[in-house]
Amino acid sequence: MWAPTIHGVHFQRPDPARWLWYAVGGTLADRYRSWVLWDLTASTWVLRHFARVMVLFAPLWLLLLVPGPLSLRFSMVAAGYVTGLYFSLSFMEDACERRLIKHGYPVGLNRRIREEAETGDRAEIVALYASYHQDRLD
Repeated sequence: MWAPTIHGVHFQRPDPARWLWYAVGGTLADRYRSWVLWDLTASTWVLRHFARVMVLFAPLWLLLLVPGPLSLRFSMVAAGYVTGLYFSLSFMEDACERRLIKHGYPVGLNRRIREEAETGDRAEIVALYASYHQDRLD
């Protein structure tokens, strides 16, 4: 398992099966809480959201098995991707906040960390909040 330490807080990354569960909306165990906070507030949070969305859209390729002209089948897949991406990217901040709430963090924490990160080190801020909220759970 990958368990780096950033400013004294350990981040344990979930294995691929747990990450898939997390990507489709599942809640991870408490030992992954710090990683979830980091995942949703890292400087690459938009790309990470996009990766989770691509996992959700993978079943759209099954539409290619529907009988009919190939161009129609590819059009169905493309329409599904475009529509899904539009709505997913439109509501990505809300989706990330909902994930944090499911993992026991307070409302608005992701926005607060991102706003504070503009003036400081994002990893340090995440570690600070992770340790604070970990202490409150114990």
